[in-house]
Amino acid sequence: MKQTLLFAVLLTVARISFADPLPGNISQKNIYTDSTDLSVPAAPQLLAEIMKVTGLRSNFELREAHVLNIEASVSHHKRYILYNPAYINWITNLTKDKWAALALLAHEVGHHLNGHTIRKTGSTPALELEADEFAGFILYRLGATLQQSQEVMNYIAKIETSSTHPGRNDRMIAIQTGWSKAAGEETVHIKK
Repeated sequence: MKQTLLFAVLLTVARISFADPLPGNISQKNIYTDSTDLSVPAAPQLLAEIMKVTGLRSNFELREAHVLNIEASVSHHKRYILYNPAYINWITNLTKDKWAALALLAHEVGHHLNGHTIRKTGSTPALELEADEFAGFILYRLGATLQQSQEVMNYIAKIETSSTHPGRNDRMIAIQTGWSKAAGEETVHIKK
């Protein structure tokens, strides 16, 4: 019994450690709203759109879960994308289209396809930027404008870099880099 409880606590701490915090000073209980009136496809259909443009078969499972937002993880040698449907509904209502939800899902797919979940090092700014670049590439291939591809970062990314996630500007640039690669344009160069 004690081992089960300890395992549950450790699992919860691990999930919280790797999930992005909610933006700004918004509390979790008041940010989610009903999106039943929006005509955005459900998460499984959005994931199918992403995988179709990669040309790859999905070797991970998408599951609704009691997570803060959305995350790529591995459990018992199986890959998962775990998502909170209320979080997806919240971002969809804010942006009024499917692009933010697609960006979030593509970002998590990018973690899996770039091997980030195999490393078991947790989130780092460099890994997050790789996943953002992948998301930008995928969103271009799905027909999103650069602005639509980057919009989600206005709501979820903090301005400053943390120990686990890059700042908003760097994330926007990474998305632009991936989007530009897919468009056949030159790589974006960061000016400092």
